[in-house]
Amino acid sequence: MGGLLYKDFLSVKGKKISLIILVLTFVFLVLRLLLPGGDIDAADAATQTDAGLYDFFLWTLPAMFVFCSLGLPSIWTKSLISNDEKSKIKAFTKALPFGKNTYIASKYIFIAVSVYILMSVSLIWCEIYNCNAGKNQITDLIEALKSFLIVFASASIVIAAVELPFFITLGTGKAQMIKTAILEFLFLLVVAGLFFGDLEKLEKIDLLVFVEWYKTHTFTVNLWAVLSPVISTLIYFLSFKLTYVLNKNREVGIDE
Repeated sequence: MGGLLYKDFLSVKGKKISLIILVLTFVFLVLRLLLPGGDIDAADAATQTDAGLYDFFLWTLPAMFVFCSLGLPSIWTKSLISNDEKSKIKAFTKALPFGKNTYIASKYIFIAVSVYILMSVSLIWCEIYNCNAGKNQITDLIEALKSFLIVFASASIVIAAVELPFFITLGTGKAQMIKTAILEFLFLLVVAGLFFGDLEKLEKIDLLVFVEWYKTHTFTVNLWAVLSPVISTLIYFLSFKLTYVLNKNREVGIDE
């Protein structure tokens, strides 16, 4: 199992991505220490100093990292399977002393571990931001983002639970075609909403309103944080069992 997980790590260019994340984390830490935040009184715009503006601009970095981390496992799903569809890997996997169940489980375990690691690094980025930030509404926004990290990670697990059966069973060609069709349909819905929807609602979007909502619904958010891992784990396990049943009487790791 360890060898399969390491192979999957290499197939998604894990060493390169790990180095990039490490460098970016160090750069963000340096920026946060060089650009200390300041207190901002929301009721008095005159109190907004340059230090407060540093908080306003720097908060976008951990926010972007969180949402990029949410999408990375979905991108890796294709790489995990396409690597095994190559002729040399195909012969290699047939020669290894492991069962089909182990092969499928390695894909699910790798994605789950990756999501956990990315969630942990996202938490580190949020803590780096807060370590030298002032007391203001942007700091409250980062605290709210931290509370949703487990929910975001659970959503990433559910997305993987939907994608993995397609990629393992159908191969990357057919599965990617289905995935692209779904994404294009969602994109068309967004475009239709922009053309025919009420655009005035977009103008009323205010992240600080979200912060106030979070403060008044903290219990609800914490409840989501407790329940979402349980629900996503159950869905993930059922997805694994489904993938195993679908591939019980066929070879896996090859493109048919």
